[in-house]
Amino acid sequence: MKKNILCSFLLFSLAALFAPDAGCKSIFQKQFGIHEIEVEVDPYYTSFDYYLPLSKKPIECLVEDDEFRIYKDLLANPKPTFLVLEASLNPLPCMGAYIKENYRRFYDDMRVSESLNLVNSVCAGFEEPYAFAFLLGNVVSFKPQGADDCEGKGYFGLLGSVGNFHIKDNEIINDIWYETELKIKGSKKTKPQNMSWSFRIGSKFHDNTYIKDIFYFSIYRERVDFNFYAFSFIKNSSLEYTIDVDKDSGIPMRHLLLFGKKFPMKTRRIAATLKIGVLWEGYDKYTGPLTRNVPGNTMEILIRPNIEF
Repeated sequence: MKKNILCSFLLFSLAALFAPDAGCKSIFQKQFGIHEIEVEVDPYYTSFDYYLPLSKKPIECLVEDDEFRIYKDLLANPKPTFLVLEASLNPLPCMGAYIKENYRRFYDDMRVSESLNLVNSVCAGFEEPYAFAFLLGNVVSFKPQGADDCEGKGYFGLLGSVGNFHIKDNEIINDIWYETELKIKGSKKTKPQNMSWSFRIGSKFHDNTYIKDIFYFSIYRERVDFNFYAFSFIKNSSLEYTIDVDKDSGIPMRHLLLFGKKFPMKTRRIAATLKIGVLWEGYDKYTGPLTRNVPGNTMEILIRPNIEF
């Protein structure tokens, strides 16, 4: 069954990698009165969302250009207005598992050093192949009615997720897991700029007793300004950091850190991007038969080039 799952996700991986609007992410939106569905394609996170309003009001439109005021406006309205149902796939992490299981020699040949395997470098990140989730919270739209030069949504609320597989060292493991988190998330695209963010704190529990239950904190922020070419820590940059700690001892089990820079072209609305970082995991993250053969903590170098439209 695991092999069938991996094979099916390979198709989604290829679709995500070569989608012409991969940098845009949102590829389909459809409204049915006050209800709405949305599909997003991204190499690391592809999702299908259904927006169910808790009242007869449609999604509120927030016309705001200042990045930090957007965060403030979302936090200032915590009352739940929508229930969002989501099914998500993580294509590249699945591709890494597929390559390791079916092309092991190639996978091993990609090991450049003890802390750098080129397959891991590109595919590491999410620890599950897919998930089913709901969000109960406030949803706003950044697209004024009738506008075609702006799109995106912002969210703030309580998120619950569930799945039945775990990815460890690019291998699929049986594990029913549950996750709850408080989250503020969004993405906004205009002609001169793409921006996305996610700030969350939560917990994750595993039915597989050989995987440690954790509490976590995560920040993610990414922005590209297509008309800005000077160096800036705010514009044309990205930052992602996640820390997982053992729920019982509070000892760190995992650190994920990624820094990124974007290099827009002057002649076209395209930006080359490069993210560099590390993935660190504690030796005690897995126990019993899942314990790693080599004692000690592990660290993997991450290198992620991309092109954004």
